[in-house]
This record gives sequence, structure tokens and C-alpha cells, in this order.
Amino acid sequence: MTAGVTASRRPGVLFVVNSLGTGGAEKQVVTVLNDLDTRRFRLHLAYLKRDEKLLGELRRDRLAALACCDVARRIDGKAIRQLRELIDGGGIDAVVCTNPYSTLYGQLARRGSSRDPKLIAVFHTTVPRSVKESVEMLLYRRLFNRSDLMVYVCESQRDYWRRKGIRPAADEVIYNGIDTDYYTDRRSDGERLAFRRSLRFADGDYVIGLCSVLRPEKAHGDLLEAVWKLRSRGVPAKALLIGDGPERGTIERAVSRLGLEQHVIITGLRGDVRPCIGACDVMTLVSRSVESFSLAALESMSLGKPMIMSDIGGARELVIHGEHGLLFPPGDTQALATCLQNLLARPVREQLGRAAALRVRERFTVRSMSERFADCIDGVIEDRVQPLTSADNEHARRHRIA
Repeated sequence: MTAGVTASRRPGVLFVVNSLGTGGAEKQVVTVLNDLDTRRFRLHLAYLKRDEKLLGELRRDRLAALACCDVARRIDGKAIRQLRELIDGGGIDAVVCTNPYSTLYGQLARRGSSRDPKLIAVFHTTVPRSVKESVEMLLYRRLFNRSDLMVYVCESQRDYWRRKGIRPAADEVIYNGIDTDYYTDRRSDGERLAFRRSLRFADGDYVIGLCSVLRPEKAHGDLLEAVWKLRSRGVPAKALLIGDGPERGTIERAVSRLGLEQHVIITGLRGDVRPCIGACDVMTLVSRSVESFSLAALESMSLGKPMIMSDIGGARELVIHGEHGLLFPPGDTQALATCLQNLLARPVREQLGRAAALRVRERFTVRSMSERFADCIDGVIEDRVQPLTSADNEHARRHRIA
């Protein structure tokens, strides 16, 4: 569908997401909606639960409709009917669902729809975190296999789930992308040094950063152990944990147990993480599960920081070992400490950081991601687009958020 097609012939696309919380999957949806060409599609968004932390980042003026379903139970009939109304009244040709729960709702809503839209399932998880999640995937596998298109965020993730029996009509890989202009450090050396000192780091400290929600799968304790190992070798290692979350108490107890109270800072939630990342010498991601293609890693690399990452999910597709950072086996704190020690020399860090920033700008931008989404949506819809009726236009007017 080209930009010159009349507005009445633009396909209607409904994105469905669990919430507008601060997770990577939710952030991707907001980013894609903010960048997709509205001359090419009529964009709609529904979120199942009223967590709206990202609502302020959403360019609502670009949407034909925006709705919260206020899901009150696991299977909420009222929410399903609301989605069905959005599909039928809004002239929806494709429903794009992010992750399993929203895919369940998308499938149930389109089942009774008069339009029978195509369904695209976007999946962000690689390895389930628990036995419960593994059992749930037996159900979700059937839902995914009924999708018209499955979108993964990296090749290793697609390979993993293909082996687990997910075989929909078609699947594609669309790498996450970020706004590289926003994630560019334009501060002077003096400004960076002043901010670093405001965090109580000495000029000679080796500051190791980790930017993520404080959750169990992020394995912050592994980084703390690596910092303890480095300090026992005489390396002036410090850790800057950027974020907050349910594991904060556990992490603080680990800091105390290791005697690192003077060497670890937890920033709490930050609206702008760029200054904190800029204060670090290297950035890490040490997760033991879940990670597929980390937005936090992309942001750090775009800011010119070498990444030291556990070798899970799409880490190898993001970082080439020795060129943009280093990879280590997940959970191996000795290997993590060795990787960190290998980047003690500032010239080495700067060389890897420049290469990391260039790699993101060449391959993992918002524009490349949104263009891939647009092409995939077009490919699924093909010729099923129908002209809008007056009822469709009235529906959009009633649901539009100014």
C-alpha cells in the first residue's frame, strides 16, 4: 500500500498490548505506533490493563482510536466484546498482538468478528522463567500457530520456538530499534565528569553499569559477585545499578553481605537514563533468562558504551564478541569478572564503544524497525482492504483521543 492511496483505502490496524507499563515489549509498541506512516495505515491501539506509565510518550494524535479494556479477570468477556467492537466498527484489517496474553484476546475477539482480520503475533520471550510459564506455553503455542504471521525479535529466538513446535502460517524476524539521535551523548567531557562525581565516583574508579528493572531474572547478584571478585584482585570496581523494582531489598542485602556498601549505587527509577549510562565505563546485561533482544543494551551501545552480556537470546546478533563488547556464559560470575577485567584499558573501551554505536546506527534504528513492521503488515493484509463506511468513520470519531 503506497502513501498515495486515498485515506478511505488505508488499511485499519489495531495493536493490542497487555498494558502501557514500562516493559520492553510495551515500549516497542509505543515506538512503532509513533513512527508508522499514518498515510499508509489507520492506527488503533487497545491495552488490556490500566497501567499507563508510557501513555505520555504515545503520540495519541496519530491514532484513529485508543482504548483501555480494563481487564478484570483472566478471561474478561466485556474486554473481548470491546475489542470486537473496535475491529468491526473501526474497519480493522489486521490485529497486531504483543506477547501471549494479548494474543489470546486478539484471537478470541476476531473469532466472532464480522471482518475476520488477519492476526500478527509479536513475541519477545525466549526461555520461560518457570514451570508455570512452560505449561502455559502449551496453550499459547496453539494460539501462535493459528496466527497469520509470527514476529520474533531475533533469529535465535525464532530458532528456539520453532524447535518447541511453534509453526504458524509464516514467521519473520524484526529486530528492535531505538531512536539513535535521542541516545547520543552530546555533553562535554567536563559535564560528564561532573555528573559522575555527583554520584560519588572518584575519577579513578572503574564504573560498571547495569540498566534494568530490578527483577530476579536480571541476576543483579551475579554482577555484584563479579565486582567483589574484581575488588579482591585490587581493581577499583564500582557498580551503578540504574533502575528499581521488586528485587531491591534482596539486592541491598547482597550488597551488605559482600561488604560493597561503599561501592554500589542504586539510582532508583530515572526518567532519563542517559546521564547515568554516560557516567559508566562499561555497561552490562547479566540476565540468566527471558532476554531476547535488549532495548537497554541498544541504548547503551548507541551512547558509545561497550556491552558485556550473558550469551542468551539474541546477544550474539547484537554484539560480536571482541568487536562491540564481550559475551560470557550466563551465571558464570568468574567469566563475567574476567570480561570486565579485560576492558580495564580506556583505549580498548573507547574503540569497542565507537564500534557499538556505529553498529546500532547501521542496523537497529526505529526507522528500520517500523519499515519492517509496515512491510509485514502489508504482506499479511494484501488485497482484503475495503472502503470505510460512514459507520466506520463515526466509530473512529467516538474513540479518538485528542
